[in-house]
Amino acid sequence: MAKMHGINLMITALVLGGGMLQSAGAQQTVDTPPTYDSARPSQSPDAAAGPGGSSSERLLVHSDRGIRYVSGGVGEGERAELDALSNQFNLRLLFAMQGSGEYLSAVRVNIRDARGETVLTAESKGPWFFAQLAPGDYTVEASVPGQAQQPQRQTAHIQGSGQSRLDFRWR
Repeated sequence: MAKMHGINLMITALVLGGGMLQSAGAQQTVDTPPTYDSARPSQSPDAAAGPGGSSSERLLVHSDRGIRYVSGGVGEGERAELDALSNQFNLRLLFAMQGSGEYLSAVRVNIRDARGETVLTAESKGPWFFAQLAPGDYTVEASVPGQAQQPQRQTAHIQGSGQSRLDFRWR
């Protein structure tokens, strides 16, 4: 009987110990920034989508002049990834056509601080663009290559917490 009790305690310790190791591993991944591959296949977003419409591509978080940013949102998989990353960024931009709501990609983004100095220049790889900026006021300029229209400009006020959202829509 004592031998059986000892075996039960050993099994319980192994099960709980394994669970604690898994929990510790999960804890570490929360604090560690996710790793994203920069490789993108040269195929259409629909062709890159896996089963159920989710994309097998991974997004890449970039850094320019100390500003972290990520863009994408072509396909359900990328939108899900961006939703998961959203809380790491305090500026969220959306690019679409007015009326149809059709999403746009390859949008040129220029962000200037209150002094007019450029803090970020990038090209959005999809309709969603997230950036992490220092608190302050910024002018965000977005332009679509090949569009005859002038670039659109909007002002963003970034606070210490929360997320500022700007929608850019073209006719």
